Amino acid sequence: MKPTISVIIPCYNQAAYLPKAITSLQAQTMPDWECIIVDDGSTDNSAEIAANIALKDERVRLLQKQNGGSASARNMGLQVAQGEYIQFLDADDSIDSCKFEEQLTQMEDEQLDMSYCAYKYLFENGTLSRMRFAHLNKCTILTGWGLGYSIPPHSFLYKASFLHRNNIEFDSRCRYREDWNFLIRCFQAQPRINTLPNYCGAYYFQNQTGKTSSYVKMQEGNFAFMAYMSPLLHGWNKCMWAYRISEELWIWLLRMMKYRSTAIAKSLFTLPITTIIIAALLMPISILGLLRYLITTYIAK
Repeated sequence: MKPTISVIIPCYNQAAYLPKAITSLQAQTMPDWECIIVDDGSTDNSAEIAANIALKDERVRLLQKQNGGSASARNMGLQVAQGEYIQFLDADDSIDSCKFEEQLTQMEDEQLDMSYCAYKYLFENGTLSRMRFAHLNKCTILTGWGLGYSIPPHSFLYKASFLHRNNIEFDSRCRYREDWNFLIRCFQAQPRINTLPNYCGAYYFQNQTGKTSSYVKMQEGNFAFMAYMSPLLHGWNKCMWAYRISEELWIWLLRMMKYRSTAIAKSLFTLPITTIIIAALLMPISILGLLRYLITTYIAK
């Protein structure tokens, strides 16, 4: 008998956190699920831990592959998933015990393709942030994602037939922001979608790292992804994307002023020079996005 929900966990060197992610599944009030752990060439004992969990719980199975990134690992899970619904979960994250029941009820009652809920950051010391949420549509995904808000992958639940019908999977060529890329593809397919804004169903684990280095990586990743996506968008979508790049230029300037980092400076030139010029011309308009980002990040946090 096929499970109702297939949970796909890409895992690379997450031996310390994987058991907690599985425990959050085993605590679900709706127990009809399968969990596919895709070990992406881990060099620690993640695969051994996953195999031991699978021996004790027949709903869990382990797949192994050479290291290729989380996008390829998730796609491998999608290829073998048997559930009517798809839940993505990173190995260091966890979900609320009622998440499946809450979202399944909504999706079945309203015949939805996608549902997403609020989330909280979970810090290494065990504390939680306030509940966070953002209303999404194709415009906000293209112009506002990452500027004061983003929704983690495990806040969502997907109808498997919607993903298969529209040939939606993770782009393994996209080495940065593959979650953002996946959502853009989902929203371009015009899903029937609704939200649970007052329910926190996902806990998003935050590693504490050096701020300067993390901002460099964030900036490099954003610019690399924006350069990758630019040729793939057309018409009004491309105009919205240029606006989003322009907003990113404002963030880049603020980080340059604060850190005066040569690495952050060089990250800009991940973008083609023509793209930089177009985005710069839009900066007088996109200052509104900058203000929204500052308010969301530093005032209303």
